[in-house]
Amino acid sequence: MKAVILGGGKGTRLRPLTYKTPKPLLLVKGKPILEHVINYLKGYGITDLIVTTEYMGDKIRKYFGDGRKFGVNIEYSEEKKPLGTAGCLTLIKDKLKETFILIGGDNLTKLNLKKFIEFHKKKGGILTAALFEFEEKSKWGIYNLNKDESIRNFLEKPVFKHTAGTMIFCLEPEIFEHIPEKPKGVMNLTDHTIPELLKKGVKIFGFEFKDFWEDIGSLDDYKRVNSMKDIF
Repeated sequence: MKAVILGGGKGTRLRPLTYKTPKPLLLVKGKPILEHVINYLKGYGITDLIVTTEYMGDKIRKYFGDGRKFGVNIEYSEEKKPLGTAGCLTLIKDKLKETFILIGGDNLTKLNLKKFIEFHKKKGGILTAALFEFEEKSKWGIYNLNKDESIRNFLEKPVFKHTAGTMIFCLEPEIFEHIPEKPKGVMNLTDHTIPELLKKGVKIFGFEFKDFWEDIGSLDDYKRVNSMKDIF
């Protein structure tokens, strides 16, 4: 099985760290973020990797090379301009003829990938998203009204639970039937492809997990992960 690692983002919310260093090369516990992702995939026997690049992609290629010194095989797909998490796949469509993993190059996790893939195969859909639960406390008290505007009940700053998505997917090649071969602009799985699949009535699935997961999208995320103990 192949894995596509998304490594083309500019990491604007991690500036000034990303002015001279692409986000995948920022260090977490002494190793580049992307190296952690590669080691994670390798731990599940997935060693045939395609890394998508755009922003300072030459630095990523120089560091990882063909992947041999990391125990994997790495190919690169360079975007001349940002294409998005779905659009970038059109450049490597011919290399993705079987079930494949798509993972963000900034997603650190202990998700059981074996169970994730088995779930995907069992369900038989063309897309399975890895999902996690998070809690969000309201900033304000919540009022619910009756039809006559009388107050039915009141909740003081309640906590809501949500099921949210990571940037980890298991996909079938049939996904390309729903992605334009030459997107006109940026096309993302979450903004465009998934809503379109649901609109068409295509059944896709979500795999809920409780293992560690972190998307390093901001300076606070970066500092928090580096301060954690025993995550790797």
